[in-house]
Amino acid sequence: MSSFDRIGILGAGRAGTAFARAAARAGLDVQIASTRTPRQMRYHLLQYAPQAKAVLAEDIADGVEIVILAVPQEDLDEVDPDWVANRILVDATNRWEDEPLPTWFEERLAAGLSSSEVIAERFVDATVVKALNHISHWAMDAPRSDEDRAAVVASDNTEASARVAELVSALGFVPVVADDLAAGRHTEPGTPYFNVAATSEQLTRQLLS
Repeated sequence: MSSFDRIGILGAGRAGTAFARAAARAGLDVQIASTRTPRQMRYHLLQYAPQAKAVLAEDIADGVEIVILAVPQEDLDEVDPDWVANRILVDATNRWEDEPLPTWFEERLAAGLSSSEVIAERFVDATVVKALNHISHWAMDAPRSDEDRAAVVASDNTEASARVAELVSALGFVPVVADDLAAGRHTEPGTPYFNVAATSEQLTRQLLS
């Protein structure tokens, strides 16, 4: 069991609600926000994440240490960095080739940064950790088993990595901690274990490739 009891999730789509369901099964309280108001999300959450509490986006970080960013990267301009200031921000987003990205995002990717490094520049007052983006929402809902299901945790902050590793473990995955945030590029779409079940040994080898 983790040493925290609540998380926040920005984004109430397939990924965000899958994270919410998994966190609720782990005994965590979940606050979730989207571009819709809590009232507008009511029936959506009743169907897809009934144990999550809808909150306003500007209130997402109230009382939580960790916020999962689960919005499309094309919508990042709609996320105010102040909402997650002084929090651990888990970047669970992905870069899709046909996705229209904000200009600032495209420019920094062209400069050679990984997508999570670009997000870290944008959310400068948060501590960014890349995690959970390579786990499909189907896998999030899969029953726990004795098989080794691993997930990468990548950050430039070792303390934040350790905290997110606790979350990953609570959700039913074996955390594989990378050396730095840039290593998160090994979990992006097109890499061998994106949306593919992997063991900790396989993911460790992928990080070293």
